Amino acid sequence: MTIATHGINHPALVGRNYEETIHFYTEVLGMRLVLEQPNLDDQSQVHLFFEAGPGQFIAYFVPRQGSLPETPQRRQLGSMLHLALNLSVPIEEAMATLDAHGVKYRGPVDRGYERSIYFRDPNGAVIELLTWINPVPDGIDEGDLIVAAQAHRKERGGGFIELEDVAAALERL
Repeated sequence: MTIATHGINHPALVGRNYEETIHFYTEVLGMRLVLEQPNLDDQSQVHLFFEAGPGQFIAYFVPRQGSLPETPQRRQLGSMLHLALNLSVPIEEAMATLDAHGVKYRGPVDRGYERSIYFRDPNGAVIELLTWINPVPDGIDEGDLIVAAQAHRKERGGGFIELEDVAAALERL
């Protein structure tokens, strides 16, 4: 028997500053702040919930007042490498917005069938904004498309998914 799931509701992250976190996610990334309440497990913190898309959220736990001291970044088993968000605007528009807010980023990076930009939020979390080079057609499940493209990539002996794999997958679907 397995547990059935239907998507990721939210990652829960620890932030260092209340004001910076709200500004970044609402003003730079344009997300709606849908919940702000005390952290039920630690009353010295505030629980923020940003809506990233329908039924998709990013939770942050930040200090009620002031900032946590900056600490060296360490990777630990089970830690998050980055948070990837799908773009609903052209990547150039996202880059222009980051430029306007003085946010430094890396990219765009061509990932074969996707393009991405990477930057840090005010808490040090790495954010990836990505878009498919050719948009996924309406009515096609993105997971099914990736599975079919992966199968084609393996058939051709490629190292990673390319546009040709996506095109072949779309023909199969």
